[in-house]
Order: sequence, then structure tokens, then C-alpha cells
Amino acid sequence: MQKLSIIIPVFNEANTIGEVLQLIDKLPLVGDIDKEVIVVDDCSTDRSSSEIKKALETVSKENFILLEHEVNKGKGGAIHTGIQKATGDYIIIQDADLELDPKEINFLIKGVTEQGADIVYGSRFLGKEVKGGSFLSNLANGFLTRLSNWIFGIRITDMETCYKLVPATEFKSLKLVEQRFGFEPEITAKLAKNKSLKWAEVPISYNARSEEQGKKIGWKDGFRAVWCILKYGLGKTR
Repeated sequence: MQKLSIIIPVFNEANTIGEVLQLIDKLPLVGDIDKEVIVVDDCSTDRSSSEIKKALETVSKENFILLEHEVNKGKGGAIHTGIQKATGDYIIIQDADLELDPKEINFLIKGVTEQGADIVYGSRFLGKEVKGGSFLSNLANGFLTRLSNWIFGIRITDMETCYKLVPATEFKSLKLVEQRFGFEPEITAKLAKNKSLKWAEVPISYNARSEEQGKKIGWKDGFRAVWCILKYGLGKTR
């Protein structure tokens, strides 16, 4: 791995996006791997745009790219835009909130460089007891993960995790269509169809937000996730 592309989809995250960009800017990647940070503002309606531009005035500008949607497309749509622009050997997604600690991206990189994995997921349910998240959200996550394992023929503990480290060639070869949170089961289903890929998981920490704090995923997204697991898991196309 010579270069990592970090895609950050942003929609109405004015309270946290500036700090996230500062943390990513100061983050040294193991093995002196270069980084490319692609920020996709998904037509935010709060102060996110101004907070992004303010933060970009203080970071290493050569490492950052800002893309702006004229209409809101959803998290998946923002990630699609970032994938098209990415030039790194590997791609990882970083949410614009502070639920996950950017420093732990290095844990996933070591899954490639030290464990020889092709794909590395960061799991919120490995290692110590479950960190953060309500009982119902953890229950739903566990159900979706077990269902995806059964349908996809894989064995992981956190399908819905944001931290998915994937070779850029794999990301770019997939015909991704899900615009919202259905991206998570879709990408997992389509990666699982390539049986030559070696998977690994590493434990990560998790600081869950509430709806009052800006959490956007809801019960409707859970039903969509089940549909996506069945649709893309049982379908033949990648």
C-alpha cells in the first residue's frame, strides 16, 4: 500500500466536521503511507460548507479535495462520487461525525500490511464488550450481520461498520447503486462474491450518537438493509 484515499461524506455535520478534518490532517499513517482526503459535501443545509472551508484553510491543502453536490444524494451517493475521484491504492470511508476515532484507521491498515488481508473491516463488537449504541440498535446490527453472513457466505461481526478498507481496484470495479445507508450491505454483498479476497476484522472503539445529537439512520433504513442483503446477496451481478 503506497497511498490511502479517505472518503468523507458530509451532510449537516457542522458541529463535528471541522474537528474530523483536523484529526485526519494530523494523522500519520503507519509505514509512511501517503493519504488523500476526499470530502464530499452532500448539499448540506446547515453550516457544514463553511466549517469545511474554514478547516481546509488550516490543513495540508495538497492532501485534501473538496467535492460539492448541488442536490442531496445520500451517503451512498456521496461515496460513489468520492470513489470516482480516488487515486489511492486503497480506499476507506470516514464518517463526518466523531463516532469513530480516525487514529484507528491504522489498525485496519495493519490488517493489510501485517495480516496479509485484502479487505479489512473495523468491528465495534470485537475485543472488549460492546461499546456504545442502544440495546435495540445493537440487536438490529447483530441481526443484519448474521443474515448477511448466512446469505453472503462470509463470517464477520459488524457488517454495518463505517470502517471498510478495500482495494481501490475492487471498489471501482463494482456497479454500486445504493444512494443511502443501503450502501453498507450492498458493498459487503458484492465484495463477498469475489471468493479470492482474504477478509479480516480488527476491533475499533465506538462513541455512539443519539438522534438528538444528529444520528441519521433509522428503523426504515433497517428494513432497507434487509432488502439489500437479499437483493444483492442472492443476485449474480457485482
